[in-house]
Amino acid sequence: MAAAEVRLLTATLSETSKTPADVGVTDDGRSAGLLTDVLAGHFAEALSRSEAQPWLQPKQRSFTSTPDYFQAVEEQIRQNTSAADSLLQLQAAVASFLIFTQANLTGPPASLPECPADLHSHQSNDEVPPGATTPTSVLGHDTVSDGDRWASQQLAVDGEEVTGKARLPQYLLLARTLLTAPLGLLFVHSKEDKPIDGDQVSEVLTDLPSWSWWTARVLLINQRLLNRSAATLRSALSMLMPQVLKFFGPDSTLDLGVSRRNLAAAAELECALVEHVYSSPHTALGHLQAAGQALGMQTSVQGAMGMRTAHQVDPKAQLVVSTSHLAQDNGYTSGEDSAALDSTSLGSQAESSELKGLTTDSDVLSAPRMVEGSGGMVERPLGGLEQAVLLGFAQQVKKGTSADELQAWQMAPYVEAVLRQTRSHPVIRASAKLLQARHERTRTRTLERSLMHLQQLAEAPSQPQPPHMTRLRHAFGVLFPLRAALRKELGEQLLSTGLVGAAMGLFEEEELWDSLIICYRLLQKLPQAQQLVQARLQVTPDDASLLCALGDITLDDKHYQKAWDMSKGRSTRAQRSLARSAQRQQHWEEAEGHWEKALGLNPLFPQGWFAMGYCCMKTHHTQRALEAFTRCAQQEPDNGEAWNNIAAIHLQLQHAPEAFSALREAVKYKRDSWQTWANYGQAAAQTGNNLPAARAVQKVMELTQGQRVEVEILAVLVQQMQNRRQEHGMHGSDTPGADHAQQQLEQAVAAALKAASAAPGSTPAVWGLYAQYYRSMGFQVSAKEALLKQIRGLQGSSWQKDPAAFETYATASLQLCRLHVEMVSSGQGTAQNLASARMHLRTTLKQAAQTQAESELYHQMQQLLQEVERLEQRRAETS
Repeated sequence: MAAAEVRLLTATLSETSKTPADVGVTDDGRSAGLLTDVLAGHFAEALSRSEAQPWLQPKQRSFTSTPDYFQAVEEQIRQNTSAADSLLQLQAAVASFLIFTQANLTGPPASLPECPADLHSHQSNDEVPPGATTPTSVLGHDTVSDGDRWASQQLAVDGEEVTGKARLPQYLLLARTLLTAPLGLLFVHSKEDKPIDGDQVSEVLTDLPSWSWWTARVLLINQRLLNRSAATLRSALSMLMPQVLKFFGPDSTLDLGVSRRNLAAAAELECALVEHVYSSPHTALGHLQAAGQALGMQTSVQGAMGMRTAHQVDPKAQLVVSTSHLAQDNGYTSGEDSAALDSTSLGSQAESSELKGLTTDSDVLSAPRMVEGSGGMVERPLGGLEQAVLLGFAQQVKKGTSADELQAWQMAPYVEAVLRQTRSHPVIRASAKLLQARHERTRTRTLERSLMHLQQLAEAPSQPQPPHMTRLRHAFGVLFPLRAALRKELGEQLLSTGLVGAAMGLFEEEELWDSLIICYRLLQKLPQAQQLVQARLQVTPDDASLLCALGDITLDDKHYQKAWDMSKGRSTRAQRSLARSAQRQQHWEEAEGHWEKALGLNPLFPQGWFAMGYCCMKTHHTQRALEAFTRCAQQEPDNGEAWNNIAAIHLQLQHAPEAFSALREAVKYKRDSWQTWANYGQAAAQTGNNLPAARAVQKVMELTQGQRVEVEILAVLVQQMQNRRQEHGMHGSDTPGADHAQQQLEQAVAAALKAASAAPGSTPAVWGLYAQYYRSMGFQVSAKEALLKQIRGLQGSSWQKDPAAFETYATASLQLCRLHVEMVSSGQGTAQNLASARMHLRTTLKQAAQTQAESELYHQMQQLLQEVERLEQRRAETS
């Protein structure tokens, strides 16, 4: 592997030498100057070099527009045959990619031409001064060139739109084209449909192993630029990341020198980030653990005593991160870069322009003040990669747990461990501050501080310091949002706090028209919102997203259809809007068809699969509904509604085991839904999972404050307990002995019956089940008392006239009187038991004589009365 590749990769992790003495110059020596410029952060100068001109200024054909230019670039790529040219192509792609990253992620902004082809004639200017701003209003004129608009359309994969206004999108498109075209993955703009040579792809990855890593980085940034996940990008990344681990992971056979450990950890960490972006936390956890092992770092969360507020006197238990290390070096390099880490961090120098009068002061501490000697503190300063791994674990909590009030507190120890460090790389520090700000905005006492910090983070990329190469360190190892997404988040928080004017100005600046329309809706100014969209359509009449926005305002489907036509069948939003409109009108067949088209363009949309499943259920397409809900649950494992609907369909199809498995997932994420717990208990009872069924019964009563009791599930549990006692040969008060499972079942059933009998929603049937339980356990006196309570509860009903009610009342009466007889026969009863049975039977028969005399249960009570009278007579004769 060329040393130049290692130097390019390590430049994004730590400071690297800017001299070309040991950069792995190729045989013809052409890559040294270009690589030197990239390592020094002079990306525009690198692309202006003559070595990069074959891709920046293709000579094979002339071009007059941006599409023609990129087509010429692809034709040039196809003519590339040498390894030296491939290395130059890689370096040119990296330089172009880092220009886009600087403009949209790290900052500071630089004055560069929109098209990379113009760099050769461009006179390098200084960075854009902090005071430079966009026009006050962009509604009436176009702030995006035709070339940038076309580039943004090409970056919109699977019909998913670019979020807001991207800066210098042609540079990202150029990097993507240079890296993906030789691999034959996607995004070919050439009109010639020439197949990609598989041997050439293998040769590229073998000769230049870092190609796969840089391609993955480019595609991940492309994904983060979009407003939703794209299946095509997901598929490409799933092919590239295993290659990254093959060449740079812990088991790599390449000679990576002293950078082996850091590169292995970075590779695992970025694999975890890919899984987090696509909501696969279980896979991500393995990569995070592997990254920690590569760094020799072990992480655990434990408790320690500390104070959360400034005036707190008594310490309370706090969650803190504890780290231990096998290696002894601290991960930092010496020199200029490390000095910058001590004095500056991204966001620390930004001043608020919208929030004057607010303050970051609060009696709630940003991090708990730990009691000395209580443990839980980080043992030594952490390096950049180690801090990034901690933030990865924080993202793991966010992606892998349900979104409740505990989630942010479970993330907090990892974030606080990073913020507690005296030195951090700028993007890592900013990512930690962002996670902390998101947590603090959920609490009233820290809301102002959260808003101030978020404002600082949003404005920080526009500040001239720290230098852009310092900001670049670990920029691909954390999920810090791109400029438009971060400013959108700030605008939404401003909106939630009532600062609508400030939010509207921010949305207009970033061309977030949908968010701006929401502001007008909140102000009840729909006519102004419609005028806004129409004004923008005068500037960009072919913008499908604006047509869809107009349809959202007017609720007119013709705008959605026009957006679909203008996009040439590529606008997923148009089809989703048509589907939702059809659902509102309850046109289920039509809605199902629109969802099918939308999901055909981009299947990575769990809400779409859920909606399609619902439409299929309405049209009685049961199997298709099951498939749709399954796809939704696969993509969004924490969607409890999807799991619940999967279970409902399985129950409908009488597939109880499958329903129980689905409901076991559903209750993890819908813990406050008594309906889900009721379904869970039903499926558990049907599949013989008795302990979960008993727990579900109690959970339903807990969530409904006892207003609902699942009597049917209780009946199954009592019957299961009786059957198991019979199978084990237990009678009466026999104990299960060493059968631990039977002991647990009996205890669970007893607890459930006790809670059900005391619940406000209890019914007489519960006392009947309680009696059945007592009889099986050999407690005849308790069974008699339970049956008496059941009968008393039934006496208020019109059982004399209602055949069903009479059947219930008569059955309970027969059970009670037979129990009296059994007690006398076993020697536990007295003459009083027989007298009670006789009196109850006579009274019941008399009351039911006119309406139920012909029923079978009536005759059984007559026969039992005769038996009781004979026993009384026999006892009288004996005495």
